[in-house]
Amino acid sequence: MVLTETSTNPLGMPVVGFGTYQLNSEQAESCVAQALSAGYRHIDSAAGYNNEAGTGRAIRSSGMDRNQIFITTKLFPGYQQWGAPEKNYQQTIDALKQQLSDLQLDYVDLYLIHAPLSELRLEQWQGLMELQKLGLTRHIGVSNYNEDKILEIQNAGLAKPAANQIEFHPLCTRVPLSGFMQRESIVPIAYSSLAPLATWRMEAGQGGEVMAEIKVEAQRLISEIAANLNVSAAKVLLRWGLQHGYSVLTKSSNPDRIRANRELFDFHIPASAMQRLDELNQDQALAWAANGINPMEVS
Repeated sequence: MVLTETSTNPLGMPVVGFGTYQLNSEQAESCVAQALSAGYRHIDSAAGYNNEAGTGRAIRSSGMDRNQIFITTKLFPGYQQWGAPEKNYQQTIDALKQQLSDLQLDYVDLYLIHAPLSELRLEQWQGLMELQKLGLTRHIGVSNYNEDKILEIQNAGLAKPAANQIEFHPLCTRVPLSGFMQRESIVPIAYSSLAPLATWRMEAGQGGEVMAEIKVEAQRLISEIAANLNVSAAKVLLRWGLQHGYSVLTKSSNPDRIRANRELFDFHIPASAMQRLDELNQDQALAWAANGINPMEVS
C-alpha cells in the first residue's frame, strides 16, 4: 500500500494524528488549532488528559465541518490502586456524555477504554456498545489491551473491539500482539512512537528520564538512519510505525515540529533499515514507567 497524506485506516481515521497528552487545556486549545491549520485531521484526546475543553474550543473555532475531523477520546476506567473509583455501566455512558459536553461535540469517531485497569472492564465494554448504539460514538475500541484481555471480551460473546491503541516503537514491537490484531482485523494505533529518543518527555515531571539507559543503542541507530535519509529521528520513528501498518500519533507544542511531524510521505525506510530497527526490540514499555505500572500487565 502506498502511503499518502490522505491515507486512512479501515475506520476512516487519517493515519497520522495529533495527540494531546501532557498539554493543559490552554495548551491543547493552541496546539490543536495549530495542528488543524497544519493539515491534521485526526485529533486524539482522553478524559485522563484533563484538557478536553481546550481541545473542543480549538475544534469549534476552526470552523471546519465536523465530518472532516476524526476525533478519538478515551474513558478513564478508574483504578483501585490509585484510589480512583471504577466506573460501572451507567457511569461509563455518563462519562462520554460529559466528555462530549466538554468537547462541544455531538459524537466522537472512536471511543476507547483507556486501559484494562478496572475489574468492571466487561461492564464498561457493554457501556461502550450502548454508546455506539446511541450514536454518541461511531466506533468503539480499547487501549493498552493484550491478547488475553481482548479474548476476554470475545469469549463473553460481546462485540469485538474495532481498534487497539498501544505503545509501539522499535524498543517495544509487541510482535505476537500485532500479529493477533492483524488476524482479527483489529485496527492498530501507535502511541509514544518517539519514546526511544533522548528528547522524549524531557520537561520536568514528564517522566522521560525513566529507563533512559536502555535507549542508547537505539538512539545511535535511529540517528544513523535519519542521517542517511536526510530526515529527523522523529520522522524515522513515525514512518517506521506507518510502514508496520499502524496509524501513528505525534504531539508537540512547537508549531514548526507540529507541521514537520506530519510530513512523512516523501520518503521510505528501506527494508534493510526496517529490519535493523526491528532488531532493537526489547518488548520494553516506557510510556507508563514513571507511574510504576505497565497497563498491559495489570491484572
